[in-house]
Amino acid sequence: MNAQSGKSGSERVRRPSRRVNRPAPEGTDLTPQKGAPVVRASEDNDQSWGDRDEGNDGELRLNKPPHWG
Repeated sequence: MNAQSGKSGSERVRRPSRRVNRPAPEGTDLTPQKGAPVVRASEDNDQSWGDRDEGNDGELRLNKPPHWG
């Protein structure tokens, strides 16, 4: 038991949050896409990120290192 607080050492006092909560600037939309469908940019697709519809097994076979025989 802690002599100063009267509580045992295993009990912890929960501290209040130190995060600052500030109001949003005037004119800011707090829920910009609420209720609307997600809008993706035209160039934001799997192919532009290097993904393909089919696997890349053929490319891996072509780019096999010479020591793999």
